[in-house]
Amino acid sequence: MITVKVMQIPGTIREVALEDGSTVADALAAAEMAVSAGYTLKVDGNETSNDTVLSDGQNITINTSAKGNA
Repeated sequence: MITVKVMQIPGTIREVALEDGSTVADALAAAEMAVSAGYTLKVDGNETSNDTVLSDGQNITINTSAKGNA
């Protein structure tokens, strides 16, 4: 078993327990969260995809994409 935190910024933080070998998609489903258009998905600060395999203690962040001034 592994435990990861899923954080939607701004919004909710949920900790979920998953089977070894689980992916980001599995964690999002367990946390009842989804990535919408205009949001980025990161694991421990690095952009990622739904099929990334997770390790114990990792943090998944769903946040709005920041746009800089031109």
